Amino acid sequence: MYDNDGRKNRIEEAIEVAAQAHNGQYRKGTHTPYISHPYAVGLILMSEGCSEEVVIAGILHDTVEDTDLTLDCIKRSFGQSIAEIVDGCSEDKSLRWRERKTERIEALKTASTEVCLVTSADKLHNLRTVISEYDEIGDVVWERFHGGIEAQAWYYRSILDSLQTQMISQNSDSNEIEFKQQTQSIIQQLKLAVSYLFDGYE
Repeated sequence: MYDNDGRKNRIEEAIEVAAQAHNGQYRKGTHTPYISHPYAVGLILMSEGCSEEVVIAGILHDTVEDTDLTLDCIKRSFGQSIAEIVDGCSEDKSLRWRERKTERIEALKTASTEVCLVTSADKLHNLRTVISEYDEIGDVVWERFHGGIEAQAWYYRSILDSLQTQMISQNSDSNEIEFKQQTQSIIQQLKLAVSYLFDGYE
C-alpha cells in the first residue's frame, strides 16, 4: 500500500485517520474494535474494483457521524469529492432514530452512485456481522439494536428499496455504467443478506 516513491498512499492514510478517529470505540454489543467495520467496508469496495476515492470514502464513512472528525478536515486531507461522499453517508444524530433513518432512506433515492456504493457496502457488512452473530446466539442478537427485529427489518428493507429505486431512476451514461455495475453487485449481495435475516418476518 505504498506508492513508487515509498510514501504511504491515500488509502493507507485514510485507514490511519479512521483508526485514530474511532479509537476506543467498539461494535455494538461486542468487544470488537469499531475500526474493523470501516476497514471491511473499504475491502468490499476494493474487491468490486471501485475507485480510490470511493474506497477512501468507505473507510471514512462513519467518522463525521460518530467521531470528532469534521467534513472540513476530510476535505483538507482527501479532497472535496471524498468529503461529499462521506457527507452523503452521514446521519444527523440530533434527530430521533426513526426520523434520521427515514431521512437517509429518502435521500438515497436521489443520491449519487458513489454514495449508494458506500452505503451498500456499509449495510452489507453490517448484515454479514449480524448473520454471523445470529448463527451463534439466535434472536438474542436483536436486543442490541434499536426497536429489535421489527425496526431493523423495516430499516434494511427500506434501504434496499431506496437503493434499487436509485439504480432504476438514474440515466446510464458511459461514465456511470461501471459504477452502476459495481453498485448492483453489492446490492445483490445485500438483498441476499436481507432475505436471510428477515424473510418470513412481517
